[in-house]
Amino acid sequence: MRRLLVLLAILVALPAVAALRQPIALGRYEARTIVTGTDMRSRPAGLAVCLTDVLVKVSGDPVLADDPRVAALDARAGDFVAGIDYWDRMSGLPHHDEQGSSDRPFNLTARFVPEKIDATLRALGRAPWPDPRPVIVPLIHVRTPSGAFDITEAEPRAEGMRAAWAESGQRYGMEVAIPPTPLPPPPEPGQLVLTGSLDLSEAAHGWVGAWHVLWQGRDYRWGLAGVNFDEAFRQAVRGAMQIASGHGAPRDLSAANAP
Repeated sequence: MRRLLVLLAILVALPAVAALRQPIALGRYEARTIVTGTDMRSRPAGLAVCLTDVLVKVSGDPVLADDPRVAALDARAGDFVAGIDYWDRMSGLPHHDEQGSSDRPFNLTARFVPEKIDATLRALGRAPWPDPRPVIVPLIHVRTPSGAFDITEAEPRAEGMRAAWAESGQRYGMEVAIPPTPLPPPPEPGQLVLTGSLDLSEAAHGWVGAWHVLWQGRDYRWGLAGVNFDEAFRQAVRGAMQIASGHGAPRDLSAANAP
């Protein structure tokens, strides 16, 4: 019961957390992650995360995130960088530690050199995934112990989730169009409809996501369990991107993470 109350408390607090999100505009060769401070303690690890994200985003292939050849590039991720920026995630809040801003969380945004990224992808046997890319339309039903709802533009309980969907799309270079109602009109050309469910589960210690895409006459189903909804949506967007870019079926993690 205590664990369930904690999960519900997190759910109630979502709008306040969403208010701390940075404006999410990112270019195709840019990526963002969270680091501690603006010095070199967290920067190398942050740049490594950003490099992997950009390689995945530009190619459309999330399998690269687990490629040991990409992991080997981590130590010299800075060699691919054209510039970096920091944004204080506690902007507007007073400093409350002796170190001032040194231990505050920051969003690190890294801009990479396109020619270097493209050359690295070719060395990895990939190529940039060209435009146009499909627009992902999520039709997601959310179930919690306190009630159920659909992620739509007008649903107040989905405020934090809408922001998380938009962030996930930006992270992987995919436009995400939140539907105005639970039952939107038939998809337009250039849209990829992703249907599914998101359940808050005490047994799974988090959210359980199940996703479905029908693309070019083939059904794809995958999911995961025991995560926050940000990671659930990232997995959904990664999977849709993998399907649309022609890099095969997404990995189903629902069984691996099930309680």
